[in-house]
Amino acid sequence: MNRTLIASLVLAGAMLASCSDSPQQAQKEKQTTTQKQKPTSSKKTGNNASKEAKIERNDISSDWQRDGIFTHSNFSGETYTHKHYSLSYSEADEQAEWVAYELTKNESQGVEERADLFSEDPIIKTGSAKPYEYRNSGYDKGHLAPSADMRFDEEAMAECFYMSNVSPQTNDMNAGIWNDLEKKTRSWARYYGRVYVICGPVLNIPEKQKKKLQYDDKYKGKTTTNITIPEYFYKIVFDFSKKGKEKMIAFCIPNKATSKSYRDYAVSVDSIEKMTNLDFFTNLPLDVQAKYESSFDIDKWK
Repeated sequence: MNRTLIASLVLAGAMLASCSDSPQQAQKEKQTTTQKQKPTSSKKTGNNASKEAKIERNDISSDWQRDGIFTHSNFSGETYTHKHYSLSYSEADEQAEWVAYELTKNESQGVEERADLFSEDPIIKTGSAKPYEYRNSGYDKGHLAPSADMRFDEEAMAECFYMSNVSPQTNDMNAGIWNDLEKKTRSWARYYGRVYVICGPVLNIPEKQKKKLQYDDKYKGKTTTNITIPEYFYKIVFDFSKKGKEKMIAFCIPNKATSKSYRDYAVSVDSIEKMTNLDFFTNLPLDVQAKYESSFDIDKWK
């Protein structure tokens, strides 16, 4: 994304009329997040798509991080930054309440092989969930940022297998409608050139109503973890590829089998914010947020 377009989005607030019929409040509370930057080094792969993706990422000013170019609030989590995505990790639920990253056309066409090696996230101060806590739990280790979005780089692939990027998903949902939406998101990245993605579980659940994941312990038998089982997952996609033609779409998907299409679960970003008690795109002016977040039109998405 070029720097001029981002600047124009941020400054557009002075030029847009406020939306009196928007469900957003007149003043949205701005919450500050603490970001932890992990020192990383670039690793090369041998394919052209990966090389082009890396050139795209490196061809920017050092003070602009593509995947962290938009900011979001926390509900019960703390913000951390990996090289290829950022997240808000909720210790109370042992998973991220949101994961965010930019996905470009070249990145969506990467050919890096899937790692399939889940590991604890080394930068989570309180410690992330552990791979064995899903053993015989009846739930998949469901990716939030999918591995197929990270095939452009070896390091990106390794990062997406951190347990902080994992949430309990039913196999029907993970391999079905959620997978279909992930594929469509990559299709949009190829069609529009780049999109910005936010995804996560809905964790705004009263404590007494939270269901916790159980796994088989070799010595203790069935053991309860601190991992919350979400009833819904959301995904937000922001097409900001062309000035004046920006648009947002969101989806709220039930964590169960369904014969419906992801299109049937399209909603506004505002509705996701209400469900999650999160505020997305907090570094955009309020009227700019209202313009894109208060409504949606699935037919505008090719």
